[in-house]
Amino acid sequence: MARKSRKGTAMVSEVQKPVLVYYAAAYIRLSSDAKRKPGDSLETQQDIIENFIAAAPDIQLTEVYIDNQATGTNFERPAFQRMLADVESGRINCIIVKDLSRFGRNAIDCGYYIEKQFPALGVRFIAVTDTFDSLEGDGGILLPLKNIISEFYALDISRKCRSVQRQNIQDGRFVGRMAPYGYAKTPEDCRRLVVDGEAAAIVRRMFELAASGWSAGEITRDLNERKVLPPSHYKWEKGLFQSEKLLGKPFWQKRTVTDILSDRVYVGDMVQGKTRTVNGKELSVPREEWVCVPNTHKAVVSHELFDRAQERLRCRSQRDKVTRRDALAYSPHLFKGKVFCAHCGHPMHRHRQNKDGIYWYRCESQWKIRKDACYQVSVKEEELKTEIVALLRKHAEAILGGYIHRERMTPVKDAAAETELAEINRELASSGYFLKSLYENLVAGVITSEEFSALKADYEGKIEALSRRADQLRAKRRERRNERESYQDFADAASEALAEHELTTDTAQRLVERILVHRDKSFEIVFRFKDEFREVKCVG
Repeated sequence: MARKSRKGTAMVSEVQKPVLVYYAAAYIRLSSDAKRKPGDSLETQQDIIENFIAAAPDIQLTEVYIDNQATGTNFERPAFQRMLADVESGRINCIIVKDLSRFGRNAIDCGYYIEKQFPALGVRFIAVTDTFDSLEGDGGILLPLKNIISEFYALDISRKCRSVQRQNIQDGRFVGRMAPYGYAKTPEDCRRLVVDGEAAAIVRRMFELAASGWSAGEITRDLNERKVLPPSHYKWEKGLFQSEKLLGKPFWQKRTVTDILSDRVYVGDMVQGKTRTVNGKELSVPREEWVCVPNTHKAVVSHELFDRAQERLRCRSQRDKVTRRDALAYSPHLFKGKVFCAHCGHPMHRHRQNKDGIYWYRCESQWKIRKDACYQVSVKEEELKTEIVALLRKHAEAILGGYIHRERMTPVKDAAAETELAEINRELASSGYFLKSLYENLVAGVITSEEFSALKADYEGKIEALSRRADQLRAKRRERRNERESYQDFADAASEALAEHELTTDTAQRLVERILVHRDKSFEIVFRFKDEFREVKCVG
């Protein structure tokens, strides 16, 4: 293997010459992941640097620059940029850090500053615990290696954080952002839970009602009738919930009550690991994979009360399911999940009136939340079916004509996008190769630091713009493909409904986006393709 030239290292020692007094900047950086590491705390870093300066008669501390909770993978940090401005003004001619990782974790940019930019400006650079001093000129070989290791560390640290969190879960230490309703985090240790007496009393009463035979819906209505604050509003009142926009309406929901009544945290067990994040998406974990550590904190209810409540709720749920199944046995649920109250926004529930076979949709907020939560809103299912078929018949030509037009235009648009994408990919490959060669040319002395900075900024901007455009084209391509498939499905369903003069569950689900019902029994039907139904049909 040919031996690599050390010309870049030699240039460092040529440019930088010793001066009588160095006016030093102590640069300190703390990442959010390093807050609990004593060796990297702000105070420890500053002590190490100040002790070093105290033993160096030729160095005088001018200012301390601190970037708290700042990433090391780029240099867009407020204190760092302010320090650079002071360097360029001549106020600073020496920069001292605890170690190279505190300076930054991007190998190329670190190398540029330390091996090229600082020597050209006559700035001495010292990393105390790495025993690196640019004045001595013997770190040229080891420095790039240390920078690469730091860059690897930045990528690896998130895996370590996840590992620590998994261990906390296994140990029964609480890892959630906010304590469950009825508990609070201890001031001394945010991983431990203590009972919040005020909310715990509400939880205890919920379990007692459930154990006495109340359903989750009845408990929900009772809480709202007594105007008990739901968990989010309670935490907002206590100053624990920060975003007022996320509060929602001040009503308890049945799902919240059900979740509380099934959570073993209230018997003193810590149950965690219910979700995991994969590629930025939060996914549910199967119940058998949850981690349950018993007796980690004080219980709000006894095991006996918890089990009795679970048994009563289970019996009540099974009885309700049988009743609903018997009531709806002879008619398919055409608009399941599609019918909503136009006033409160809640889903409307389907009911059969006595034994005459007539089905209604009814808003149940008055029964499930509290009396003044909404109006008495209802509509016959048959009216919805009749109006949808009438609308399809009226707009049949627009539906099928739109489908034919889309079929003709989609291939033309796709071909143009593919041509542009291919050209963008060629430009990205060329720009990426040129960008990689810039640093090599800088170290070799082919270009100046000013040329390097200008060219680097130009090509990074070009790559960013090209990548953004490529993402837009791919997104448009996916959107056209999905829209084409959905529209074909929509057109097929419309044709089927028109041919049979009747709606099936399948066609109703494929045609309708949502139905909004008003208190005067009028309703709005929103179809899946609004382009062909620009007006929203309202029936009085």
